[in-house]
Amino acid sequence: MYSTTIDIRVRYGETDQMGYLYYGNYALYYEVGRTDAIRQLGFTYRELEEQGVIMPVAELQVKYLRPAYYDDVITVKTILKELPGP
Repeated sequence: MYSTTIDIRVRYGETDQMGYLYYGNYALYYEVGRTDAIRQLGFTYRELEEQGVIMPVAELQVKYLRPAYYDDVITVKTILKELPGP
């Protein structure tokens, strides 16, 4: 198993009129986590795609426990349960 974390500060433009991080932006934060995990493994998306590796998101399930607000720092944890073999 492999895991990595990245901290992201909520920007004003990512919030709704109540000051909450807009729910649709969470998926963008997950993508930041995924991209960072790939980079920490020594690759970039571009390199993987040039090698013919495509990684579409097949499913996304979210449970919101409490809101994130403008200027909060949130931690995105990305977990790979299994690293693909050759």
